[in-house]
Amino acid sequence: MIASTSRPPTLRFPTKLMVNTQRTYDLVLLGATGFTGRLGVEYLHARYSGSPLRWLATGRDPVKLESLRSDLGLDSAQTAICNINDAAALDALVQSTSVIVNFAGTPFFDKAMPVVAACARLGTCYVDISGEVPLHRATYDAYHEQACATGALIVHQCGYDSVPSDLGAFLAARELRERFGVATQELKSFARKSKGGVSGGTIATALLMMTTSPKKVPGAAAASALGSYALEPKSDLPAATRKDTNDTGGGLIGFDKRAKTWHMPFVMASVNAPVVRKSAVLLGYGGLGARPSYAEVQAMPSRVAALGGLAGLVMLGIALVVSPIRWLLFACGALPKPGEGPSKELQDTGHFHFSTLGVGFRADGEECKVMAHVRSGDAGDPGYKATARMVVEAALCGALERSACAAGGVLTPAAAFGMTLVERLRKSGMELSTEVIE
Repeated sequence: MIASTSRPPTLRFPTKLMVNTQRTYDLVLLGATGFTGRLGVEYLHARYSGSPLRWLATGRDPVKLESLRSDLGLDSAQTAICNINDAAALDALVQSTSVIVNFAGTPFFDKAMPVVAACARLGTCYVDISGEVPLHRATYDAYHEQACATGALIVHQCGYDSVPSDLGAFLAARELRERFGVATQELKSFARKSKGGVSGGTIATALLMMTTSPKKVPGAAAASALGSYALEPKSDLPAATRKDTNDTGGGLIGFDKRAKTWHMPFVMASVNAPVVRKSAVLLGYGGLGARPSYAEVQAMPSRVAALGGLAGLVMLGIALVVSPIRWLLFACGALPKPGEGPSKELQDTGHFHFSTLGVGFRADGEECKVMAHVRSGDAGDPGYKATARMVVEAALCGALERSACAAGGVLTPAAAFGMTLVERLRKSGMELSTEVIE
């Protein structure tokens, strides 16, 4: 494990590092001048300077791009202006690289579709930090088969939404299978202690998704019709095996004896749970003809804390929905505007811990339980600094270890990258582990 430092150490690669010499770049970053995009560039520059990795940071604003280049001391050849509305220019950019890393959202649904379309058509891998389930649904329906044919991996939600949830469930199911030889019947994730901030772009996206008619959001109607299985892939599994009717397991607060914690609804469960359920089908967690159940909750230290947290969650929802209250919160600076986000200190001192319980049964009825843990380690705050690390490392799976990844299609982080991403994150300084629960 790499020691924790404020600045990730530079990796020294062997001379036989496998890079794609058929294309000019290994990675091209879109939206590099945005709040999280800049963190992605900083991570790449700090960790991979001196390696054979070839990457390009792009943005729409030449002033912001020059500021980024100057602040980090980048070579002029490492930055470029990009206009995704120019179809010919977009095709040329997509053809020049092995992987596109997309940070350009707020929201993604009206910006990512042409990029995904070009990647699927031209056989270029694509990853992003979107938490927009309708976008994921729309790109699967429109481009999955084409991406399978061209060998493009299209992978949304490669940041805090939804890597900890997805890899935690992946590791728990893998441990049950390898240690006990059983299929997974139940998965339950607990968002534990964390520290971080929220950016104005995330709030703006959430508000836009809440206030925009589903008819105007690609994939929204299809996702809504599938309910808890909004990202369900094409499968031979019978619909009767869809056990889940909500994303938090039912109830507002509760106590889980196996995890030894009180819990309440987790604010991002509706974003993460469909991803985990899709991975469960694609990777066969439940065994032949079955799906495991999945729930995602916020761990709390006591019943009183769970009740207080629930009340706070309700109040926040009301504040965002009621426009006069929302306007007041923005006016007094209580909510950040687009382009604003957590301080450098909060980014550096932030952290998160996700744990996922996996349950299966032997033929004789004996219960087997494991717990997988995904901890931020030295990655920083979950929504921004750690997210930048996770999506960059996901992209590098496709750029440097393509043969170890899935063949192609619109997939999930676990289904596309699996243990390749687990190991890259471990080597980067994050902590991913499993344990047996007696």
